[in-house]
Amino acid sequence: MTTESTARTIGTRGETRSLTENAAKVLETTRRAWSDARTHAPGQAKRSPPRALPKKRVVPRRSRWPSLIAALNYWSPKPL
Repeated sequence: MTTESTARTIGTRGETRSLTENAAKVLETTRRAWSDARTHAPGQAKRSPPRALPKKRVVPRRSRWPSLIAALNYWSPKPL
């Protein structure tokens, strides 16, 4: 694989296009789609944003020390 082959891609009809041309086309299509969406949905933009949900209560993680001590006491010939 050469550096030229990574810098170019093959189009649908076999012609080669540079990555910058493809990127420019994608950016233009995206810009057009966003502007169309803005013009077709004016009521959507006037609506207030949804209310934030209340935060869930954070439950601290349980310590694993009791499990470790229980396992050591079970398997050890000399319990702790």
